[in-house]
Amino acid sequence: MFSNSCVVHWRYGHFLLIKRQPGDPMTTANASLLLIAAYFLFLLISLKRRGQIISGPWLFLLRSFFPNWRFYHGPGNQPRLFWRIQDQNQQWTDWHMFMPRATFHVSDWLHNPRNNLTLANQNLVDHLSADIIAMPDDGDVRDLVTYHMVMQLTRHLITCESIAPVHYQFQLRLVPAYVPPDEDMAVLTSPTLSWLK
Repeated sequence: MFSNSCVVHWRYGHFLLIKRQPGDPMTTANASLLLIAAYFLFLLISLKRRGQIISGPWLFLLRSFFPNWRFYHGPGNQPRLFWRIQDQNQQWTDWHMFMPRATFHVSDWLHNPRNNLTLANQNLVDHLSADIIAMPDDGDVRDLVTYHMVMQLTRHLITCESIAPVHYQFQLRLVPAYVPPDEDMAVLTSPTLSWLK
């Protein structure tokens, strides 16, 4: 093992052991690894103190490090976002389902921001569904951050359709796999929202 005062570098096909001077700054890569290691150490200590239950708002920030094992349990009910608008004649349209469909191009193997954004939008709908399930009975859904984010997502989806309605609504439904959606599956229907704020 090398002491903390030495740094190993790869140069000219050989490993070189270079003695660090006392005033040398830590490299960015070393600092990043140190921060990640410190966070995982914090996670381990927290789990030991709380009794092996993995939960908490701070763990939510680490969700990209851990796979969602519920994905493999079966399709179950799928959270789906629906929206509708009211036109100038006070007529409501039918409900439109936000169903992201990934397109594929060869360049997507290297850079795929469009499908990543679509996936992030659907993940937001999933998080709203999870927040509603975890909400206490006396809680107000309008206090949830995910509720306001889905409201903004709905506005964005309507804007992408080049529509300027008077009012709009969105609805969250838990749709079982292979079953056509209907309004009986709704777990949340927003109030009538004004398009002009």
